[in-house]
Amino acid sequence: MLKDFLHDRLPFIVLIYLSTLITILVAVLLISFSGGEQSIQTYVYMLLLATLFLCAALFIDYARHRSFLKQLYTINPHSTSLDEIRKLTHRQAPTQTTKRMLDVIRTVDVHTHDQIIQYETDRKQHETFINQWVHHMKTPMSVISLLSQEGKHQTSDDDVQTFFNDIQDENDRFRHGLELMLQLARLDHFSLDFHAEPVELAQLLREVINEEKRQFIRRNLYPQIVEDTNQTMVYSDSKWLRTVIKQLMINAINYSHHGQGNRITCTIRQERESVSLFIQDSGIGIPTHDLPRVFEPFFTGDNGRKKTESTGMGLYLARTIANQLGHSLTIDSELERGTTVCLTFTSKTL
Repeated sequence: MLKDFLHDRLPFIVLIYLSTLITILVAVLLISFSGGEQSIQTYVYMLLLATLFLCAALFIDYARHRSFLKQLYTINPHSTSLDEIRKLTHRQAPTQTTKRMLDVIRTVDVHTHDQIIQYETDRKQHETFINQWVHHMKTPMSVISLLSQEGKHQTSDDDVQTFFNDIQDENDRFRHGLELMLQLARLDHFSLDFHAEPVELAQLLREVINEEKRQFIRRNLYPQIVEDTNQTMVYSDSKWLRTVIKQLMINAINYSHHGQGNRITCTIRQERESVSLFIQDSGIGIPTHDLPRVFEPFFTGDNGRKKTESTGMGLYLARTIANQLGHSLTIDSELERGTTVCLTFTSKTL
């Protein structure tokens, strides 16, 4: 603190000594021209006198700033709360310049605080609207699904059956989009909606597959679960984990080759300190140059041009939730050979 104080006043100190030396030089020349007797003690006395007044001035200036500087240097901007920093701006300023600077900081702080409050208000209103809209859309979506199933049961015409199947497919896409939107809206409140518990991984997989069984049947795909040991348990939040697995399963369904009887294999592998879940398809794959960016929000890559319904948010949501749960999510793919996604539960999350 004192070192910085003296450093800031270094030009002032240099100027004082420079002016004193010039004064002494002028005195030497005057005495020399007048033929008078010169005394080195006089010049030393003049220098000491200048130093004494300089020290007195610096001491008075430092005493005025000491209390303010002491509080300023106790603040760590990386770990101190904003309230502690704001207290500094309400202290009595040692100089008019400092007072002006603190007034500017207070004005900026109030303006920024008001903007943050307005932003939070707008964000909450938007989130409330999204949640209400999603829940309102679930009703017509369910009605469409029921009407489609009833229509299929009341006719045997193949064209009409195909028509109702197409409606159900589009309704499923609508449902997946709503679920994705709702989960993204809930990410901000993840910690408030988190409950860790033992989860049987294979059972959770069967439930997700059963929910999407119509997608498997319509696309002529066959899910398969391969488990090293029976009843592999992991420690996680079952609801959020279901969201991750469901999103990975939907991606595997969407990007598989449909109508060819291909398999989507879910392999549960128990290792010494971890459990890994591999979801593997033999679909269109992901180009190598797109792999580093597939977890970025809104990134669709080359496949997004082939699948126009791609949002680029599915894998982003899956990895974000996995990271929040303490799991890791990685992906490996080869173009036209398929994609393998690995969800790893380490010893920290078992």
